[in-house]
Amino acid sequence: MFLTTHFCSPSIERLEGVVVFFLKHLFHARQIRNRIVECFERASNYTIPAVQRDRLLTFIVVGGGPTSCEFMAELHDFITKDVKKWYPELTKHIKLVLVEAGPGILGSFDKALSEYYLQKLKEKNIDVRLNTAVAGVDERYIDGEQITVARFADGSEINFGTMIWSAGLSPVKMISSSDFKLNRSRIVVDEYLRVPETKGRVYALGDCAASPDELPPTATVAEQQALYLADCFNKYYSAVDVTDEKNKDDEIPLPGNVTPYLMPFNALNFLNNVFCKAAPQFQYKNRGAMASMGFGGGVTDLKHTDLPSPKTTMSGKASYLVWSSTYLTKQLSLQNTILIPMYWFKAWMFGRDISRF
Repeated sequence: MFLTTHFCSPSIERLEGVVVFFLKHLFHARQIRNRIVECFERASNYTIPAVQRDRLLTFIVVGGGPTSCEFMAELHDFITKDVKKWYPELTKHIKLVLVEAGPGILGSFDKALSEYYLQKLKEKNIDVRLNTAVAGVDERYIDGEQITVARFADGSEINFGTMIWSAGLSPVKMISSSDFKLNRSRIVVDEYLRVPETKGRVYALGDCAASPDELPPTATVAEQQALYLADCFNKYYSAVDVTDEKNKDDEIPLPGNVTPYLMPFNALNFLNNVFCKAAPQFQYKNRGAMASMGFGGGVTDLKHTDLPSPKTTMSGKASYLVWSSTYLTKQLSLQNTILIPMYWFKAWMFGRDISRF
């Protein structure tokens, strides 16, 4: 993944890692977790003013996509089921806010599923603000206390202790400053994921690549592109020695037929040849869309999937079962596949560990 989070204002960039956090790398998750626990520890100090306590326990998530919605649902569970047990007196001060600049959340999902998810968030007492863009973040003094304030384009403001930014991406300097042809800040590639005018020696994939069919910058697209290129290199490109001086001016031949990866589970890859037609160019296959809603909930949209399954939608516990099963199949080791359900059971039975690390 070659993109990094977009800063909507210099103040947000300056406050990164202090009160504003991004949702991209593993260390971001650790920062967010520690910040949440820190906010509760500071808010439990009975000597601090009420305005500061309310600020510390206000958490804002920016973005209405699957990542933001899943995070908000997990944040709600973590705070209300785990942290709350240790700080019950602070419950009335907790405020969760989800901000989305567009007219709805989960825009790529079936409308009924999006509305279902929105209703469930509201049932959890989460303040969902649609058609609301973040204009900036200010640091002010209110009643002698330094307060961080989120400003929105509609003129409203919220004092907050933690903001998680998961909306909008911009290219890292390696991409934006490259000499490659760009389209919306992404490297233009052909149907073989080759960068034009490089003699087949440079490739781009994932959210830094602008393919002819304008695929979304999602993990499932990047995964299928990576598998496609792996097959191209192993079956076709490896026959050309690009280090040989005799080949330095030659165009690398186009690949032969490559079977697309439709099946989401490695154990079912043999079915790709049954349901898909091989072709030299990259073919993206829609596996459906899923979003969890904390423990025991979620939504699944299979209306437009290329999988040999009913074109339908699911929600609730059935969707959570599909989501968790698919999640387990993405693990790279048998050890993790066994350990993760054990961790889930431990969290369900005894709660999460809220100590900082």
